[in-house]
Amino acid sequence: MKDGGRAGIKTQGVIQWLLAFTVIVAVLVSGRLFVKAQVTTRYDVFLDDQLLGTVSDPELVKRWKISKYAEYSLQYDGSRVTSNLEELRFVDNTAFQGALDNDAVLAELNNKIMIAVFAAEIRIDGNTVGVVKDTEDAASLLERVKVPYMEKRKEASTLSAASANVVNAEMTTAYGFVQDVQVAETVTAPGKIESAETVLNRIITGDVKPVEYKVEKGDCISIIAQKFGIAPQVIYDNNPSIKNDLIKIGETLNLTVLQPLLAVKTVETRTEEVKVPSGIVYEKDSELKSGVIQIKSQGKPGLKKVTYETVKVNGQTEEMNTLNETMLEEPVQTVVRQGTKVIPGVGTGTFASPVLRAKITSEFGLRWGTNHNGTDLVSEQRAILASDHGKVVFAGVKSGYGNCIIIDHQNGFETLYGHLSKLDVRKGETVSKGEKIGTMGSTGNATGVHLHFEIIKSGEQQNPMKYVRL
Repeated sequence: MKDGGRAGIKTQGVIQWLLAFTVIVAVLVSGRLFVKAQVTTRYDVFLDDQLLGTVSDPELVKRWKISKYAEYSLQYDGSRVTSNLEELRFVDNTAFQGALDNDAVLAELNNKIMIAVFAAEIRIDGNTVGVVKDTEDAASLLERVKVPYMEKRKEASTLSAASANVVNAEMTTAYGFVQDVQVAETVTAPGKIESAETVLNRIITGDVKPVEYKVEKGDCISIIAQKFGIAPQVIYDNNPSIKNDLIKIGETLNLTVLQPLLAVKTVETRTEEVKVPSGIVYEKDSELKSGVIQIKSQGKPGLKKVTYETVKVNGQTEEMNTLNETMLEEPVQTVVRQGTKVIPGVGTGTFASPVLRAKITSEFGLRWGTNHNGTDLVSEQRAILASDHGKVVFAGVKSGYGNCIIIDHQNGFETLYGHLSKLDVRKGETVSKGEKIGTMGSTGNATGVHLHFEIIKSGEQQNPMKYVRL
């Protein structure tokens, strides 16, 4: 009994000791937590290694910075904003428990903030020519420099496509600049950003100052051009009001010579399917009456594919090359029988077409307010044939007609053939009806390759189409 009592007393003592230890631990832990709850976090704020003060939370400063950036971005037309606040540092100062003043730190930051904006810098051959809002503005501005030459290319393409011998055409055009052009993102003061219009004008004009001149007594376009050392065409281009070289004393002329900072380079690659003229082979035939021609076999134009490359700078052609040429269909020549039986001299009074497979481009009669005394003919066949037997009474250059042939048919009729590129007969020669006398051209007052053909009866021009059937 004594041993059992002692064991019970001992166990009870251990339990009491454990309970006491637990209470002590709980008191210590709760005390530590209580102390920790009473400690305030603190952060020292540094800008450029200068202590500005102490705040309770860095996030408070960061949120303030974001709001300031939004405010300045709105002020500077939506530009991306940055500042010296990107160099802010926060150092945990909780252990030292220094003075804490959030508002004072924000006020100090507001005084020290230095705002900058992101922008785009345009460089030509390494030299900065302007700073605009962003890269999109810069790209758009550079495209506007190219626009005038794009419009000119469209006009030229329309004219080229109208060519009678072009069956099909495809064109690709690449636009660039002769100079090295770069757009780089930069950071600058807000006041350094310029409008796109300002920079565009600088690039187009070279920042050249306008030059004006008042016309004086004795002046003319060439004299003024000589005075200023400029081309007369500059005066005409700058002053479209000048008509027929007429300028008045006291009139103010713009003599500014622009010096663009950029030259637009255009590379055009054009592929055309082009008709190849069939050509004519003449066979003399002693069985046919002289002057009579007959088509023995009708030819057929060929077809070839040609690829050209044209390089232009500011709209002026600098280089033109044929890159490739492939014959798709070989041309077949037209074979013509030409009679030689009778020696020509006196006309028959019946006229044949002076051009094979001819088309009329301008008829006899009133044209552009004046009288057109003949009929204009075109054809892929460029040979000019005598319309009837006769004697050549003129073969040379005639005012307005260029290279010209006149045949007297010795029966009251004459025929005239104008704008020739080549004469194959001389004055005094006798020709046969259908004989080749020259080649179609554009000499004299001509706007393109064609034949001006006249029939003259007793000294008066007639409508050729009353006598000729095409």
